[in-house]
Amino acid sequence: MDMEILGRFYSKRNQVYKIRYNDGSNKLAVMKKYDSNNHKLLETEYENMKKLMDHGISIPRVIYKDNCCLITEYVHGDLVNDLVEMLDMGDWIDKLALWMANFHRISSLKGNLLKGDVNLRNFIYSQGSIFGLDFEELDYGDPRKDLANICFFILTNKPSFKKEKHIMVRSFLHSYEKYSGNKLEGMARYLLWSREEAKRRRSVKTIP
Repeated sequence: MDMEILGRFYSKRNQVYKIRYNDGSNKLAVMKKYDSNNHKLLETEYENMKKLMDHGISIPRVIYKDNCCLITEYVHGDLVNDLVEMLDMGDWIDKLALWMANFHRISSLKGNLLKGDVNLRNFIYSQGSIFGLDFEELDYGDPRKDLANICFFILTNKPSFKKEKHIMVRSFLHSYEKYSGNKLEGMARYLLWSREEAKRRRSVKTIP
């Protein structure tokens, strides 16, 4: 595929680039390159994305795949992470809740589908809709784990624990209850669990 690399996105695990590919239309796209020992991870993410597309979940369309990279369409919009940092109280909060409610409707005998990595950089608000990114860590279980982690990210992203952040969290959870039809009980316990998980991840990273 004929392409031009325009820039690189932040990613801890993989090399992710903004590109322009020449198929006659010069469209923008995102190329995600996996380490040579992460071929299985590429296949996992690709299969996960196909499943989500089949269920009508808003994610970037896959354009091309080979043994080392995945190219998806480029979605123009704002990272939810940036909207949170700007203390934006807009419609993205309601739309993120809708996206998560639709995502969690996918289920198995093990429970509801969980995104796992709900870092706010993995969501784009585009033209009134949320698009999800990064699907390497899907699992099944209790949706409150995903929700608690999202709330924890909202509260702790700079500027942390501002009044607006608490309003965002309450609005997000209220909208999720509306769209999912489920009353969220025991969220305080799951928020404490999320905080402990964050501490554990930080301690693992600091081990030499």
